[in-house]
Amino acid sequence: MIIRQERTEDFDIIDQIHDKAFGHDWESKLIRNLRTEEGYDPTLSLVAEHDGQVVGHILFSRVTIESPVGSHPALILAPLAVFKKYRGIKAGTMLVSEGIRIAKERGETIMLVYGHRFYERFGFTLAHEKGIFRPNPIKGELVRILELEENAADGVMGVIKYPVSFRPLIEEWYK
Repeated sequence: MIIRQERTEDFDIIDQIHDKAFGHDWESKLIRNLRTEEGYDPTLSLVAEHDGQVVGHILFSRVTIESPVGSHPALILAPLAVFKKYRGIKAGTMLVSEGIRIAKERGETIMLVYGHRFYERFGFTLAHEKGIFRPNPIKGELVRILELEENAADGVMGVIKYPVSFRPLIEEWYK
């Protein structure tokens, strides 16, 4: 298994991976839209390649945590998907691990994800316990945080401000 940066020739298969994994095209539209936004960083869009075939994808985007006293930068892991038949070979785990490694290497301090218990194995904890929420939080909030530096989120509280491309997906979350 090789984890590498996405290439333009991977774009169609990346769309297919997300569409099949989620059963709709919200995430693939999000990815395509994010690629056109200022601040998009292709080095934070990774694929898992197995025997020469792209079988998984992960994207990290820049967000801020907004509070009345200021704003704090963070990365959000969204989305992550792997073709179903390749989930047993740890492609998703390898993608997340490599993304965390790259983020730390680049000096990032906070990573967020909206997700379930899968992310706990990497050290993610519930963000609302630190006072960090997505817009219009709901009961059972599943935003998770990983402090890439010890105590990086101390004193950081507020609401996550997403790139514009996230708006349609966020609207779907609230239906």
